[in-house]
Amino acid sequence: MNNEVEPETAVRYEILTEIENVRLIVSEWDYLLATSRCNLAFNCSKWYLARIELLPTIQPLVFTAYRDQVLAGVLPLWLEPGRRLATFGDDYRDYFDIIAADEDRAVTTGLLKLALQGAWNYDRLDLGLVKRDSNLVKGAEALGLAETVDVFFAPGRSIAYAVLDLSCGYNEYRKRLSRNFRRSLNLAHNRARRDGLIVRELTPADLDPELLPDTFLSLHLSRFGDRSDFRSSESWVRKLFPSLFAEQRMRVFAILNKGQIVGIDLQMITKSGMYSYNTGFLPEMRQYAPGKLMIHQAIEQSCLEGMTEYDLGYWEPGYKLDWQPIKREVGDLQFATGLNSINHLDLAVL
Repeated sequence: MNNEVEPETAVRYEILTEIENVRLIVSEWDYLLATSRCNLAFNCSKWYLARIELLPTIQPLVFTAYRDQVLAGVLPLWLEPGRRLATFGDDYRDYFDIIAADEDRAVTTGLLKLALQGAWNYDRLDLGLVKRDSNLVKGAEALGLAETVDVFFAPGRSIAYAVLDLSCGYNEYRKRLSRNFRRSLNLAHNRARRDGLIVRELTPADLDPELLPDTFLSLHLSRFGDRSDFRSSESWVRKLFPSLFAEQRMRVFAILNKGQIVGIDLQMITKSGMYSYNTGFLPEMRQYAPGKLMIHQAIEQSCLEGMTEYDLGYWEPGYKLDWQPIKREVGDLQFATGLNSINHLDLAVL
């Protein structure tokens, strides 16, 4: 079912609530995504469509915006009817966003306004972990909700992520690392080379995308065993990962031993850099510090391509701090909805 909403200025809005209608716009969706600041993996149409493998009871709730009959914006939510909740839908990602061309304020504001008005059968809007420079935040601020948004980024409420600033280039970045850590990197590389290990990026020409799920799951479960959340989501991995890899929304770094993949590190891609997603390796590789080797390779590649950041995910004590990250505060945006007008500034913060 398509539910057309009255035009606002030159933008026309629709709400897609049938999965068949969502599938009709996937090419336009991914084309638009390429022009945006959004993460190219987490926000692509394939990620959205694969989510049913994780949550079979949710229902599509995709807000779309058109300008001159061309798709100009997508806010790809899901409806959880039992909870009367509109949400992005899963815990295997970060940084979902409104998909629109950078600085298209009319579209980002209009889509968020429509969602906040409770345009369908839900009372709450859960936007998940959102970056301060996201379209969602910029749209909320344009709607006069800057003070409300500030609550989510306040100390004690926001969540810190560890992000490497690579804008200075690889050589300058490496100088920021401690002498002891640089020494440990050199030792790890020397030991790996001595024993014939190769650390490099794999492309779809090196590894058939259809083989990626089994390769990743085997190495990931070898490392984490029952501690892994992926054990219960294998069907989702098998449906989603081949297309992400084939389209280079996901990049793959690996350690090879005599041609066999013995370590793997997955990176999700944005226009500005890479996001360290997940890893795995054989137990006997632990002596070579495989995680360190693969992260370093991804950082070098990011710098070679002129990327300006490398995101290590949640800030936590331990190995991440060795890479000299800066903190990025991320807000967990949640709102009550159903107001007649978004001009009311007393939106309930959940």
